[in-house]
Amino acid sequence: MEEVRNIVKVASIYTATIIGAGFASGQEIVQFFSSYYEGGFYGIILAGILFSIIGYTVLDRVYRERIRSYDEFLFPSVGWFLGWVMEIIVCLFMLSLFSIMIAGAAGILTEKLNMPFTLGTVIMSATCLFFILTSIKGVVTLSTVITPVLITGIISIGLYIIIFKDASVFRFDSAVSSVTDNWIFSSLIYVSYNSILSVVVMCSLLPYLKTRKVGIAGGIIGGMLLCLIAFILNSAIIMFYPDALSKELPVLSIVGRYSSVVSNVYVIILWMAMLVSAVTSGFCFVERVGSKAPVNRKILAVISCLLVIPMSSLGFSSLIATLYPIFGCAGMFMVFVILAQWVKAAFLASAARKKK
Repeated sequence: MEEVRNIVKVASIYTATIIGAGFASGQEIVQFFSSYYEGGFYGIILAGILFSIIGYTVLDRVYRERIRSYDEFLFPSVGWFLGWVMEIIVCLFMLSLFSIMIAGAAGILTEKLNMPFTLGTVIMSATCLFFILTSIKGVVTLSTVITPVLITGIISIGLYIIIFKDASVFRFDSAVSSVTDNWIFSSLIYVSYNSILSVVVMCSLLPYLKTRKVGIAGGIIGGMLLCLIAFILNSAIIMFYPDALSKELPVLSIVGRYSSVVSNVYVIILWMAMLVSAVTSGFCFVERVGSKAPVNRKILAVISCLLVIPMSSLGFSSLIATLYPIFGCAGMFMVFVILAQWVKAAFLASAARKKK
């Protein structure tokens, strides 16, 4: 029973790392999948397979080699120079993600509670600081509690849209079906930039990997869940193609057509997704910088949470459309390294079986 609980925890953390505001709102799904119409569905399947392979490979190595930090995973894999290049990219990405999630969550508080935006950012920064100071245990607890709610909520809303779609706003443009030539590259970009943060988080999960099975199952289940949720959201968005693609929050704009109650429920889900993503990225940023700089992690956490308050004026959809692909191209190298390790491990295992 304890093994099952640990598998659920690991899969939840892996899934929560990737299901941020961009995912839950549908903005990432639109940018990387829906814009290719049917090609986007193939891209989602490819992404799900890659997420499962990456989760399985990284967590299995963390268990076998007793890896406790990202450094222990990164530098033996790519060497000192490339390791430091990746280190800088990782830190910049985590800080960018931290600030935009704070801004998004604060925006929701501002709109729903009618408070000043600055006050909303201060409240969100303080909330994130609390969880960051509790170290990995706080992040695990938050992810374990909220992720099942996120998954259930996102799937339910997606199915609600699909089942109760309004035919009066349904549009199909056959001309878009030919725009499928880049869905493979788009899927690789999506997996790559998401892997930057998720690999950092997975390298901190050794305390929960009591057996090898926990890591393998947690990684594979996490990847399958991501594929399922993305598939449902993409199906819902495609029903309103191309109207939904121009919205800042595509899923929320679709839900708003049906019911204000359902819309308010999804706002809460979206806020929780932003909170989990902000806490995870903030924690990882503090851990990475703290492992390199002679600064107390608690002081660094306070400085980081204060720093993102003025940075939170960045745009939401524009960040996804511009910075994410840039970090995706940079993260593709790490994905290649991980996949190469997976192929090598599979080859060695096959050779060992033949010898027997």
